[in-house]
Amino acid sequence: AVVSTQSTGMMEGEDLNTKTRDIQTLRVTKELQVFLFAENNQQRMQKEIQTLEKTIKLNENMHKRKVSDKKRILDRLNALIREKESECGVLDAELKELAVSLVERQQIQEACVADLTPAANQRMKDIVARRKLVDLAKSQSQEVAVLRAEVERLRMKTFPALVQNN
Repeated sequence: AVVSTQSTGMMEGEDLNTKTRDIQTLRVTKELQVFLFAENNQQRMQKEIQTLEKTIKLNENMHKRKVSDKKRILDRLNALIREKESECGVLDAELKELAVSLVERQQIQEACVADLTPAANQRMKDIVARRKLVDLAKSQSQEVAVLRAEVERLRMKTFPALVQNN
């Protein structure tokens, strides 16, 4: 029993030493000072609770407002998506109609080309050849005009015209 009493006394002493060291190293903040020296901690705590409750309500209201704004934006975007999908449907239908029209025109053109008689085919070739010759003649006449201007410029450079002063 003596040994257990001594060990209990030593443990109490160590506990006291630890508590003393903890108290000495404790940093005293403003909050701790207010808590220790305030006469009515209950009122202070009540004010803090009220402030936190107001903050929570304000945050809840802001959250509700933001959620409703996002829902409104989402509704607008969904409406825009539906509008674009309907436009795509109209364009798809128009594309199909144009494709059918194109095929019909190609068939008509092939039928016309196939129906051409040899004389008409020869006449078509003559028209194409004549058009090529006319284009060639135009380009050559332009080249001749450029070359004439160059010859005139060089002649004037070699034999300058004497300007008479009266």
